[in-house]
Amino acid sequence: MSEDLQQLVNDLERFPTVLYPAVQTVMQQGALGLKDQLNENLAASRHFRGAAGSVTYDGLVDVGAISYEVGPDKGRRGGALANIAFFGTSRGGGTVDLDGAVQAEGDRTEKFLSLAVEGLL
Repeated sequence: MSEDLQQLVNDLERFPTVLYPAVQTVMQQGALGLKDQLNENLAASRHFRGAAGSVTYDGLVDVGAISYEVGPDKGRRGGALANIAFFGTSRGGGTVDLDGAVQAEGDRTEKFLSLAVEGLL
């Protein structure tokens, strides 16, 4: 095996380890951005402003996987109300924008993940 090919194999073997911190940072920033945007949407709502601040995020980091869960925390003031604001019930609600925030932050996170990967190649 040539020296260049051996170097490429070595680089590819450690690629996930090198990529992990960058991906974790990007994903955490995405979760934080989504949380902030959802709380701002609640604060701007005429009927659900009392639920502003109830959206939180938790990191779910495991071997080979990085993910974050973002949403209303029913243990916080207004958390149950935020759930109604985003998802609604048979009696109403579901009027606060969830999809727009998810799409915008998803696009941003995807862009920064691509930049992180390109920077490590």
